[in-house]
Amino acid sequence: MSNAKVNAWFDAIDPTQRSILVALRGLIFAVVPEATEELKWSRPCYANARGMFCYLYSTKAYATLGFQNGAALDDPEGLLEGTGKGMRHIKFTGGRSPNDPSLVALLKQAAAT
Repeated sequence: MSNAKVNAWFDAIDPTQRSILVALRGLIFAVVPEATEELKWSRPCYANARGMFCYLYSTKAYATLGFQNGAALDDPEGLLEGTGKGMRHIKFTGGRSPNDPSLVALLKQAAAT
């Protein structure tokens, strides 16, 4: 379920990143239909009854799907980047499809942890 602040964030994103971010937003809700959406830390964050599990972010060079507890996720394809204690992310520069089965698996894991 979206809200006006999050919609405004998407509207303000550079069009080169907007399409992938909108597709990722749709994927999040398709995989985790009970997810809630809220603007935190200047980015859309997604949570369920277990808590926040992912977020979206945009830079001029790429779009990002981040995972709150990404370090704990099984990532056989090696998609996750980052070296912090818990968070991990995937950068999208145009080549990766948001419907990749590996992304679906990561979202399901993240929502379940």
